[in-house]
Amino acid sequence: MSVLKAEEKRIYHLRLITSPPPHIHAAISVDKIVYWTIGSLMPAVLWVLYLFGWPALLVLSLCVGTAVLTEAACLKLRNKPLSLMDGTAVLTGLILALTLPPTVPFWAAMLGAVFAITIGKQVFGGTGCNPFNPAVVGRVFLAVSFPEQVSNWTLPFSGGTGVPSPMDLWKAGEALPGYQSLLLGSTGSFMAEFAVVALVLGGLVLVAKGYVDWRIPLGMLAAVGIFMLLVGEDPLWHLLVGGLILGAFYLAGDPVTNPITPWGRLVFGIGVGLFTVVMRYYGQNPDALFYAVLLMNGLTPMLNRFLRAKRRGAAI
Repeated sequence: MSVLKAEEKRIYHLRLITSPPPHIHAAISVDKIVYWTIGSLMPAVLWVLYLFGWPALLVLSLCVGTAVLTEAACLKLRNKPLSLMDGTAVLTGLILALTLPPTVPFWAAMLGAVFAITIGKQVFGGTGCNPFNPAVVGRVFLAVSFPEQVSNWTLPFSGGTGVPSPMDLWKAGEALPGYQSLLLGSTGSFMAEFAVVALVLGGLVLVAKGYVDWRIPLGMLAAVGIFMLLVGEDPLWHLLVGGLILGAFYLAGDPVTNPITPWGRLVFGIGVGLFTVVMRYYGQNPDALFYAVLLMNGLTPMLNRFLRAKRRGAAI
């Protein structure tokens, strides 16, 4: 009888105690997930460096360096052990940089990284406790506070000459760049949009490793494509612009800030896609993706509550 009671007590505690996110049920560490994610971004980073050279390197270095230093300062002020080797600050800075144009002022890149780490992460308790994607928090802060500085688009090898982005051309009803221009990065936008092919390959690696749940990018991209098809727009064109590929695999796919159940993740991805296209089509907001990710991050607790996995047959 005592053995049975002990087992019942153990099961009771297992039901009550839930570890902090990311909720990945495998014998892997958070560090490993982070470093694989950073590695999967390297082809995109190298391609951007080839296209823009020193300006891109400066933005990437400032965002990553400032994020790491801010993380160290916050941990020191909170009397917490330095955990910089987990790579999370590097990843935040790297993703933030890819959401910016290579011509962004140095102070804006640094300010965005400081805001991402302090307000987007450390104020909630640090790694694994943040309800919102820190890089997206930093990017939205810059979009709201300094819209002109973070929307100065330029073409590769152009010396910083300003040009409209594909989304700007679409809103104005002008001739749109073709698929080849979008895939090869010969249009004006933030850096991630110049490396669509590299981001697709990197994202598929994360899906294959199980570090990004396939339901999220599938639900998000399907929602965007179907909506645009229904309103008479070219769905493939809209999947290639506005940073949707980065968003599908690296922003919405962040295991810390998305739901813990399979159904929840599918609905999460669909929600990000729908909010993005609704704001893009009716509000013509070039930063719709980032607002959509934050909105669905905020709805994640509700999805966890109402879309709980069943004991049997929960997987889809």
